[in-house]
Amino acid sequence: MSQTVRQFITMDVFTQERFGGNPLAIVPDADGLDDATMQKIAAEANLSETVFIHRPAGAPAPQLRIFTPKSELPFAGHPTVGTAIFLAEASGTNDTSQLTMLTRAGEVTARISRAANGSTLAEITAPRAPEARPAVSAGACAAAISLTESDLAHAPRVCDAGNPFTVIPVASREALSRATLNTAEWAAGPGKGEAAKLFVIYIDEGAAGKVVHARMFAPSIGIAEDPATGSATVALPALLHELQGLQDGEHQWQVHQGADMGRPSLMQLRAVVAEGRVASSHVGGAAVRVISGTIRLS
Repeated sequence: MSQTVRQFITMDVFTQERFGGNPLAIVPDADGLDDATMQKIAAEANLSETVFIHRPAGAPAPQLRIFTPKSELPFAGHPTVGTAIFLAEASGTNDTSQLTMLTRAGEVTARISRAANGSTLAEITAPRAPEARPAVSAGACAAAISLTESDLAHAPRVCDAGNPFTVIPVASREALSRATLNTAEWAAGPGKGEAAKLFVIYIDEGAAGKVVHARMFAPSIGIAEDPATGSATVALPALLHELQGLQDGEHQWQVHQGADMGRPSLMQLRAVVAEGRVASSHVGGAAVRVISGTIRLS
């Protein structure tokens, strides 16, 4: 294909239904594109993320560059899951195999499997073990999402598995639905810190704490609200470990996101705890291709 015409596809990620989940744009033949051109393409696509797949000579694995409409991210979850499924289907990768991708945050391994209906599933491992640290005050976080401190279930924490988020646990599903970004309060509070992206969660204790409902607001990178945020989800076990006292071994959760914006998504979260700490975190799900075409650069 001409250097001025590149393949362009979209996939809906963390869903098996088209027009659900989180849309992702992929440029599979991105070799030779400079940073400015990739940023322009991502702005034109105007999705939460666009992935550019590079295959440098001698590189052991495809290199992923991940751009939002405004900036580049070192790592993100739904782009790596969606790209893993795209690469697996394009290469005819067998069930239960693994593939490796290189991101700016490090190497990401994806485990490929098949659902009962034959659709391809991918589970990625976060580039590093998640950790939690103090966030800005509960009052500032609550105000940033148009809630009060009484709407919160626990103190907010910064959770980070390669991409930091301010995680705000709320006390009810109703409060989660009621959350609305207050741009001025956000800019005066968490928007000034290292973790400007807000991951608002409700942990369903009626499901033994194994079901989490979430929303994500990230105006600093051009995302008003995200239907599914894998990089926030893989960071979440750091907080869940603090709240649920996880024992050594493997733990699993379902994370639902996007329902409040009409794009329901389902992420399967898995973490391994060893010697009292979260040793690894993994998120997976399905994806379906929606659009295939080309993009003209000149």
